[in-house]
Amino acid sequence: MRQIAFRWARGMGMTLVAVLIGVTAMSSLAGAQAAAPSAYGDIVGRWTGFVTWPGGSSSDTVWTFNPDGTFQIQTDSYTANGAMKPHGAGYAFEYERNGQTFTGTLSTQGSKGQMRLVGTGDTPTGPMNIALTR
Repeated sequence: MRQIAFRWARGMGMTLVAVLIGVTAMSSLAGAQAAAPSAYGDIVGRWTGFVTWPGGSSSDTVWTFNPDGTFQIQTDSYTANGAMKPHGAGYAFEYERNGQTFTGTLSTQGSKGQMRLVGTGDTPTGPMNIALTR
């Protein structure tokens, strides 16, 4: 009888140790995945400012950047979705509107407290300039 009780206790103890090891390993993996930094961490969020179009006219604009590099643009006259990727010290972007492609680059200026996002781009009718703040 004593041997049966010992075997049962030993089996339960080994099971408990295995469960604890599994839980610890899973929480370590979850922490490592959550800690992976976004290449866009400095600019994620909502930015407002102006786009100056070919010919000199400008539009109020809102750009909202997501952690995965996608973004949404809203101007006085349209909305669009796009994507970007790290490019040198900044970011290269691309979006389409009415079947036409807009491309360019953006870079940060200033400290995190007063950061600006500025850039240039190419539209189907010429260059554009972008100036955004938080």
